[in-house]
Amino acid sequence: MKKKIKYLLAGVIVLTILGAIIINSLQPLRVDVVVIEPIHAQAYFSERGIVREDKLVDIYSLVGGEVIDVYVQEGQTISAGEVIGVVDSSELLHKIELIKVNNRAILARIDDLVADETRARDSQRADSNTLLRELDTISVQEQIARTSEMDNQQVREENIRLQNILIEQSQRDVQNLEQELERANTLYDVGLIPKVELEAAEQALEDSRTALTANEQKLVIINSDISSADQSAYYSALKASIQARIDSIEATLRVSYSQPMQQYYQTQIESGELEIANSERMVGNSIIKSHVSGRISHLYIDSKNVIGTATPVAKIRTGTDHMIEVFVSTVNIDDIQKGDSVELIFTRQNGDLVYTGTIRDVDDRAEVMVSALGIEERRVKVLIEPDSISENFRSGYDVEVRFVTYSSDNRVVVPRTAIFKDGGQSMVYVVKNGTVVATSVELGANLRTAVVIESGVGFNDVVIRNATQEGLQNGTRVTYE
Repeated sequence: MKKKIKYLLAGVIVLTILGAIIINSLQPLRVDVVVIEPIHAQAYFSERGIVREDKLVDIYSLVGGEVIDVYVQEGQTISAGEVIGVVDSSELLHKIELIKVNNRAILARIDDLVADETRARDSQRADSNTLLRELDTISVQEQIARTSEMDNQQVREENIRLQNILIEQSQRDVQNLEQELERANTLYDVGLIPKVELEAAEQALEDSRTALTANEQKLVIINSDISSADQSAYYSALKASIQARIDSIEATLRVSYSQPMQQYYQTQIESGELEIANSERMVGNSIIKSHVSGRISHLYIDSKNVIGTATPVAKIRTGTDHMIEVFVSTVNIDDIQKGDSVELIFTRQNGDLVYTGTIRDVDDRAEVMVSALGIEERRVKVLIEPDSISENFRSGYDVEVRFVTYSSDNRVVVPRTAIFKDGGQSMVYVVKNGTVVATSVELGANLRTAVVIESGVGFNDVVIRNATQEGLQNGTRVTYE
């Protein structure tokens, strides 16, 4: 009997435990949530800065070279426009003279080119007139040959004379076209004429040489005896050859072969004039002047220095300007630039004093600095100008500089702990009708403890704060306050 009672009690206890487990499993999971509301999202980093009153201005030389004169010394007061030193400009002056001489030589070449063309045209006109007269003579000879018995030897001698005239003119044509081809090659090499024009000049020379050869061969034929039957055909061919030569000369006279070369030479002159103007400007810049007034705190040159354009020649203190000097880690330097706004925070027992400022200069190199923990860091000097000045901006005062790298109104923001990954996709748990729904999201800017959400959830959505809470998964029933 007692054993039955014990078994009965044990069964009751087991059933009670099982019931509790079942009831507990059916209860919704209690979670901590955040209701999405539009907020102003901001990301920033802070560095410790120091108020500097001294305003120092670097003076640079606009040209590099050897400094031959220095007219000031450290500690001297200087006015804007006053000469600090002089850089040797003798090489520039020599260069200017060489360019001027070269330009005069080019002008002489242009004159020679025009004169050559004039002489060539005069010679061609004379050749054309000579050929016209010879054409008339041949016509008369042809008429005489038809009506009388002319001595064949006399005819050959006259024809030889005419043929020699044609050969001499052909030789002059070859010489002129050789010069024209040389000019065409020069123009083609500098890109002033297309290849088709160069090929046309080459073909013209080849045709002229062919014509010369043909005239020389005709002379050989004339030297042999010409039968009466061949005289008529000979005179016709000779007149046609002379007329073709006259037409060729007239066509040549209608075109100026020197014009492209003159344009090329003129381009060289204009290029030289530009180089002269630039060199003269550099000669003027070889006189180093201060563009500000103040006292010379550092002088980096003397009469034996060789300077460049990237190194200052002097540093001038122009007065006081409450600039904030701060050194920014190279890790963050790409996030800021000149013109950015910053917050300047002075820590006080009665409450922080907050001002605004603007980045005026970011150094172009990093310096090795040692942190308070003895760790070497590479930092870049940044100068910040306060937008307003008060008695708190005193030389040597510490100030927290807050560099804002992201700022935007009406953004959807969730805690970092609310985000988890599923197959490489960023997700959050959204509570809908008491049930967890895993929702994919697109992440935006990273804030200190939160992340901007670009899409996936919106305002008034309920997001579970801790995505790694035990028992939490897609479809879980939850409750929250």
